[in-house]
Amino acid sequence: MRPLDEFLINYDEEGSRTYLWRLIKSAVTGEFGSLPRKERTDLMYFYEQLDGLLTDIYKHREETPESRTEGSGDA
Repeated sequence: MRPLDEFLINYDEEGSRTYLWRLIKSAVTGEFGSLPRKERTDLMYFYEQLDGLLTDIYKHREETPESRTEGSGDA
């Protein structure tokens, strides 16, 4: 199964935003270690799924001829 399909099956938009916010907030505030084990596991799984999705997106972009002529995309 492609990472995009897998991600969309596991997370809807609202859930994705919630997990992303919770992950960032816990990292910034230092509360990650005090979260229940299940929640830490869920957040790490979300991160791994998101990482796979990003890898797939950029791999696909590199394979697309039109993307080679556009800017570098550096932020």
